[in-house]
Amino acid sequence: MSKKKKWIIISAVLVLLGGGSVYGYTKFTSNEAASEQPQEEPPSFPTAAVETGEVSKAIFASGTVEAKAREEVKPELSGKVERVFVQEGQRVSKGDPLFSIDGEDAAIELQKQELNIIRAQKDLAEIKNKKDKILSDKTGKIKEVLIKEGDQVTPDTIVAKLVNTDYLKIKGKFTAYEAERFKVGQQVKVFLVASLSYVDGTVTKIDLTGTKEKGVGGVHDVEVLVKKPGAIYVGDMGEVQYTDAKGTLYASQIATPFENPDDIDLVAGTHGKVGKVEIENGDEVKAGQLIAKMDMTSVDLELKEKELALKESQLTMEQKRRDIAKKQVTAPISGVITKLNVTAGETPDSGKPAAVIMDTSAVYFIAAVDELDIPSIKVGQHAEVYVSAFGNKPFTGKVIEVPKEGTKEDKTVRFAVKIELSDTNEMKHGMTGDCDIFVEKKENVLRLPMQAVEVLEEGKGQVMVKDPASGEPTPKEVEIGIEGSEFVEIKSGLAAGDEVLMMLGGEM
Repeated sequence: MSKKKKWIIISAVLVLLGGGSVYGYTKFTSNEAASEQPQEEPPSFPTAAVETGEVSKAIFASGTVEAKAREEVKPELSGKVERVFVQEGQRVSKGDPLFSIDGEDAAIELQKQELNIIRAQKDLAEIKNKKDKILSDKTGKIKEVLIKEGDQVTPDTIVAKLVNTDYLKIKGKFTAYEAERFKVGQQVKVFLVASLSYVDGTVTKIDLTGTKEKGVGGVHDVEVLVKKPGAIYVGDMGEVQYTDAKGTLYASQIATPFENPDDIDLVAGTHGKVGKVEIENGDEVKAGQLIAKMDMTSVDLELKEKELALKESQLTMEQKRRDIAKKQVTAPISGVITKLNVTAGETPDSGKPAAVIMDTSAVYFIAAVDELDIPSIKVGQHAEVYVSAFGNKPFTGKVIEVPKEGTKEDKTVRFAVKIELSDTNEMKHGMTGDCDIFVEKKENVLRLPMQAVEVLEEGKGQVMVKDPASGEPTPKEVEIGIEGSEFVEIKSGLAAGDEVLMMLGGEM
């Protein structure tokens, strides 16, 4: 029954007894007195006619107004506030900056971690690129082996020096002008002094800086590589010659000796520990030949360790990035800033929220429904809410959430039923009030005002009708349905238009 529509039941028995005493008194007076005094009329009562209409049943509950969302903002990064971008009462959208925290230390730590990741990636790449053997990529004679079992090598480590025994080199002496006529890769002739014959050669190096030599003056070496024709040896003399397109001959100023070519460096081409060395000084090797086997026993373990180290560094950097992101504190929801407890240059009080944001785009009434009534509450039911601040003004709403768990209060259990309100412009978070939740409703049924029906038990009621003979009130049992706050459904026992006595008082 609604708090706003409470009825006081007044028994009609006393009225009936009062009428009966008057009747008894007149029975025993003398005929003379009776003839002298006018006979009293039977007591009269207001009546109500059975009509067709709507009957609804409501459950009453008190509660509190709540905004759609309310968030307390606390910075995750400690430090002084650099800037404040908002003020109390300002409306913000989700993600808007509220204020920023000094995060210089976090930025430095992020840079350090980025360097750690680069190192970890490099180490991991080295392990993944490890080869189980070192192969020669050149052809020649081993002049010197530079590695032994157990040595650690990198891709650039020189493991041996080769001499290419198929070629000899010779350096022609030219003036600066003549040296400029040559190009690396150019084909030239070499005159063999001993045999008075020529062999072909290829220019491999040109010294454009030059040096001074005794008896010759300033000279520039043009180095030529010659493939051995068979009868040329180190120390044999020769002259480098070149004839250009115009027929001009350029010849070295003096004959010079043939020499062995420059040493060729063989590099490891991999990382790791050398196992067995497969070459010795003086060995002839060809391109693709095995130089050494690598020790691969610890590679799998190293790989797992480096992968783990890289992952840890990446996770740490991600955390540092998040710390940097936390430097600027943003709005977690859209709404109005109702409280702001931060000031530029000061460290926020850890005991208070830095800001409070409330979303008032929708307002709800949280009704505390008694456990005995909760089985009747369903999502979608209509409700009328009365907020104390607005007196008897009803606000319409709809049940949108019925909890599965209740909260014990004193000796009863209550369930927080959520009612969405349609008119919320004047509502404030935290206001209190009560509501009627309409749990049952029928239209176009026979009904009587609740004051006209005395409920005997569920489904049974009693009304008072006039006795056709005496005109006195006479009880009549009827079948009832919904017991609403204003009307009671009459299922049988009366017809539309039948009148009953209003014996149970009126509205307060």
